Amino acid sequence: MKALRKNGKLLLIVLVALLAIPILLLVAVILLLLSPIPVGLRFRYDGASALRLIIAFFHMQLLPKKPMTRKQAEKAAAKKAKKQEKKAKKAAKKAEEKKKQQAHSLIAKPEPEAPAEPKPKTSVRDKLEGLIPWAKLGVRFVGEFFHRRLCVRRLNIRVALANSDPAKLAMSTGRAWEILGIAVPILEQGFRIKERRLNVYPDFTAKKTDVEAELQIRLILGGLFWMALRYGFRALKLFLSRKFRKKATKTAPTEETAPAKAS
Repeated sequence: MKALRKNGKLLLIVLVALLAIPILLLVAVILLLLSPIPVGLRFRYDGASALRLIIAFFHMQLLPKKPMTRKQAEKAAAKKAKKQEKKAKKAAKKAEEKKKQQAHSLIAKPEPEAPAEPKPKTSVRDKLEGLIPWAKLGVRFVGEFFHRRLCVRRLNIRVALANSDPAKLAMSTGRAWEILGIAVPILEQGFRIKERRLNVYPDFTAKKTDVEAELQIRLILGGLFWMALRYGFRALKLFLSRKFRKKATKTAPTEETAPAKAS
C-alpha cells in the first residue's frame, strides 16, 4: 500500500509538471513578444485637460470622454436598471434571512460558548521591525521604477502671470523662478527627462494668469516584467524567511521544556 501511494504521488507530480511546463513556456513567449512594446501617457492642459494612452503606434483618448451615441446611452441605461434590480433582490433576500435568523434565535436556546483562548499579543516594536524589510523593498522598487524604467519624454510648462500691480507681478515672477530652480534638480535626480521646456514670464496686458502644460511619459513593458520578476522573487524570499523564523520561535520553547519533563 505504501509503495502504491508513493507511486501515485510521483505520477501526480509528473502530471502537474507536464501540464505546467507548456503553460510556463506559453507565458514566457507572450512576455517576450510584449516586452519591446512601449506604453505611455500624454497629458496636456491649456484651459482644459486632455489625457491619451499610447501603446506603440496606437493612441486612445481617456480624457475628455467622447460623447455617447444614442445606442450606447440606451445600453448604459439598461445596464444601470439591471444593476439596481439585482441590488434590490439582494437586499430583499438579506432582509428575509435576517427575519428567519431572528425567529430561530427566539425559538432555539443559546448554547454556552466555550471561553476563547487568549492570543499572544505582539508589541508595536515587533510590528515595526517586521515592516522595516518590506518598506526597504518597496522603496527600492519605487526608486528603480521611477529613475531607471520610467522615462519622461517631454515636460513643457508655460505660465503667463497676470496682475494689475506691476511690482507684485515682478515679485511673483521671481518667486516662481525660485520654486522652479529648487524643483527642477529634484525632478532630474528622480526621473530621466529627455526634453524640458519651462517658461514663466509676466504678462502686463492680460487680466488672468494663463497656464499651459504638457507631460509625456513612456515605459517599455520588458523592463517592467523583468523588474516585477526580480522583486517578486525577493518578496517571496522575505516572506518565506519570516515564516520559517516564526515557526522556529514557536518550536524553540517546547524543545527546551521537553528534557525538563523527562527528568
